[in-house]
Amino acid sequence: MSSINTNVAAMAAVRSLNSISRDMGVTQSRIESGLRISKANDDPAVFTIAQSMRADLKGLSAVMDSQSFGSAALSVARDAATRISDELAKLKQTITQGQQQGLDATTMNSQVTSALSNIDAFANSATFNGVNLIKNAPGSLTVMRDISGSVTTVAGSNMTSGAGGLNLAGLTVTQGAHQIAFDSSLAISDGAGVSVTVGTTTFVYEFNDNASLGGSAGPNTVVRAVEMTTADSPMQRLGSLIQAMAKDGINAGFDDKGNIIINNASGVASGGNGTTAVTGATVSQIGGATGAIARVDGAIATAGRVLARLGAAVQQVDGLKEFTVQLRDSLKEGLGALVDADLAEESARLTSLQTRQQLATQSLSIANQQSQALLNLFR
Repeated sequence: MSSINTNVAAMAAVRSLNSISRDMGVTQSRIESGLRISKANDDPAVFTIAQSMRADLKGLSAVMDSQSFGSAALSVARDAATRISDELAKLKQTITQGQQQGLDATTMNSQVTSALSNIDAFANSATFNGVNLIKNAPGSLTVMRDISGSVTTVAGSNMTSGAGGLNLAGLTVTQGAHQIAFDSSLAISDGAGVSVTVGTTTFVYEFNDNASLGGSAGPNTVVRAVEMTTADSPMQRLGSLIQAMAKDGINAGFDDKGNIIINNASGVASGGNGTTAVTGATVSQIGGATGAIARVDGAIATAGRVLARLGAAVQQVDGLKEFTVQLRDSLKEGLGALVDADLAEESARLTSLQTRQQLATQSLSIANQQSQALLNLFR
């Protein structure tokens, strides 16, 4: 049926043209944004996943910032600790030279004082953005491990020359370490102990065979149990004592005569604070080259432990940084696979739609001419 009121062909052409225009709008939007899915209505399930991945990427960015900050702070502390270790090596040379005849002890002690001032300067200036891991009363460093909120904490260490640090305050070329010597009457019984003062804190190490401790903690006093059994020999018990001291940062060890040398203490006593003296033990301070060098050796050992801890922390944080970068790249790749547009495909689709649009426009023009053809029937 021919009608001038209802042009079916024109309506079909208009519908086709509208559909093509919508498709062209979608294609052009993908080309402009580079995204195949940029809105929730494009694909609700995929868009939700993509948003979650974008949130993870934001979190990873914050984690990477934390790790970069941590790596920098640790590197500053490591470099300063290395300089302190180098200064301690020079200090040992100075102490050794100070034992030679003909050298002025006052001059050598002045060099010692200068070296200790350098050590303090290195420790106190090793600050990065307010964090210093090796000064007196050092802080700690917290580094983010991942986006779940887990962290790695690096404890600081005091590497200043004073008490609680390297314990070199007042060092001279003749001032020595403490020695605990033992004679043939050596006997270590339950309740016997050794007191070691470092800075303002006194550590009481009480030998214990599972009975109650006799010593009690108080202001600036810490009591440690040194566990022993009846089968342990005296030397085994003394070895346990040295291990207990090491856990508190006290540098102690046997010399070639079987005596215990304590290098970084301001005071040592047999017994005290509710404990009895160790039978056959004599505490003294070693003078001369042996004692002074022993103090410096204790500081060198302490610095070595701090350097090892800082080096391990730098290695750990750098490993976390590398993994986080790889994880971020993997997430970006996965996100791109989900939502990125294939521009080559979109370009081909746009060309096709432009051709279809031209054909639909021409079809609509032809359909609109049908009423003119009907007019000819009435002439």
